[in-house]
Amino acid sequence: MKTFYVAMILTAVAAPAAFAETCEEKFIRLMTDRTTSEPTKIHVTQAIKGGAKTVNWNFQDGKGNWRSEMIEPANGMFSMAVDNVLYSSLDGGKSWQKVREMEEQNAAHDESLKERAKTVENAVCSEEELDGVTHEVVEADYKMLGSFNADIHDKFWVNPETGYVPRLETTMTSTTFESFIVQLLEPAPDLVISKPE
Repeated sequence: MKTFYVAMILTAVAAPAAFAETCEEKFIRLMTDRTTSEPTKIHVTQAIKGGAKTVNWNFQDGKGNWRSEMIEPANGMFSMAVDNVLYSSLDGGKSWQKVREMEEQNAAHDESLKERAKTVENAVCSEEELDGVTHEVVEADYKMLGSFNADIHDKFWVNPETGYVPRLETTMTSTTFESFIVQLLEPAPDLVISKPE
C-alpha cells in the first residue's frame, strides 16, 4: 500500500515537469504570439548599420488595431491600421490617407511566423535584472525566409510573476542589411485607436 501512495506522489510531482515548456518551446511561443492582447504602448528604436536611426511610438489596442508615430526623424510618416485597413499621414496625424487593405498581408505574416518558428535554434534561457527586477531572458536565432532572406536573433525579457514582456531586442542580418531594434513595452489600459474620419 505504501508503495502505491509513493508512486502516486512521484507521478503527481513528475507530471507538471513532463508538460513544462523547454527553452526553445518558450521562445517559439513568445516569437509567434507578438500581437498584444491588451492595450500596449511601445517605444521602438531601430539602428541600421550605415544608415540613420529611427525612433517611434507604436500603440496597439489589443484588438489588432495599431498606430505608429515617428519621433525621429521628426517629419517622418505616421501610419495606422484599423479594421484591416492601412492609413498613412504626412502631417503628424492631422489627416490620413487610405493606403490599402491588409487582410491578405496579415494572413501572409501569420504564415511567415509559422515558417520562421521551424528554423529556431540556439535557444538560451537565463536571468537578468531589468529596472531592479529579476526577469527571465529567453533568446534564440531563426531565419526569415522568402524574398527578404535574413538571420534574426530575438531576446525577450519576461517578468516571471506576470509573464509580461517589457523589453525585446532584435538583431537582423542579411547580405545587404543589418539592424538592431529595441522595443520597450508598457501597458496602456486607456488606449483607444479610432478609424480616421
